[in-house]
Amino acid sequence: MEPPELSGIEQQLSELIAGVLSGNRIHIAKAITLIESGDFLGDLLLSRLRGNLRGIPVIGFAGPPGAGKSTLIGALIGVLRERGRSVAVLAVDPSSPISGGAVLGDRVRLVGRVNQSGIYFRSLASRGATGAIARNIRAMCRVLDAAGFDVVMVETVGAGQSDVEIMGVADVVVVVVPPDYGDSIQAIKAGLLEIGDLYVVSKSDLPNSRLMASVLESMLSGRNRRVRVMTVSAATGENVRELVDLIWSELEAMRASGELDARRTKIHEWEMREALMDRIKSIIESALTEDGHLEQARRMLASGADPRELGRRLAGEVLRTALRRLEGQDGAR
Repeated sequence: MEPPELSGIEQQLSELIAGVLSGNRIHIAKAITLIESGDFLGDLLLSRLRGNLRGIPVIGFAGPPGAGKSTLIGALIGVLRERGRSVAVLAVDPSSPISGGAVLGDRVRLVGRVNQSGIYFRSLASRGATGAIARNIRAMCRVLDAAGFDVVMVETVGAGQSDVEIMGVADVVVVVVPPDYGDSIQAIKAGLLEIGDLYVVSKSDLPNSRLMASVLESMLSGRNRRVRVMTVSAATGENVRELVDLIWSELEAMRASGELDARRTKIHEWEMREALMDRIKSIIESALTEDGHLEQARRMLASGADPRELGRRLAGEVLRTALRRLEGQDGAR
């Protein structure tokens, strides 16, 4: 007979899985929160959902702040809904350096669309990750896949070079650039030139959009493969439908060539490495704080020890402690 606490966890997990698979928004939100918080139930949930995944497309949107990514996504959603496709949006916001919470978490940017049927929106904190992508966003995409959505759109925070981490999430990356080509060019040079599958000059109803498109085409001419550049206006609807068609054409071409499978395998490898490093860091932190190493280090620092040299000296001791802990855990299984 299962202990009461295990029985309760199993019931909670079963209810959550059933809710996610039925597309219940409350259960979807709970599942994403479990993953975002690092709760162990999140890992159990993902394991149970694995057999229900269809491999839906994940489209990433990167670009400098003010490029109009949110507005463009809203326009694309309108076209996709007209075509009968359901859409989930994960918008990565900058996180507070103190709390780690999303600074823009309560800001609804896709006004008028978020509460419509067939659309799900979630704002996420980047939680101090090296770049702008929330740490567990790939796992969240799998929850949304199991929940029955047809496509996931991921909007980055727009932090320049850090946006290159979208490559570790998306099947297709759309880089959005505003038509004013001063600061935007510098943001593109910071790394976005290397990651985009499609480049969009937004706000094409404003001056300089055609000029910006020409500049981009020139800058991208050195890429190994041809990259499309187009101008789009979410305000007037110019080329919005064409962009949707282009994204799906890119997906089909990648699928036919095998590039899509290769990219997803690479994404899974990045996720595995991230999980591995998280586990190693957790074990080392535990060994450092719970086995007297940290107290010893504090005493030595108070006596004038050099912090960097002390860190190098402690590395071997802490690693040996961590290995003993890990071997003990393996032996107990």
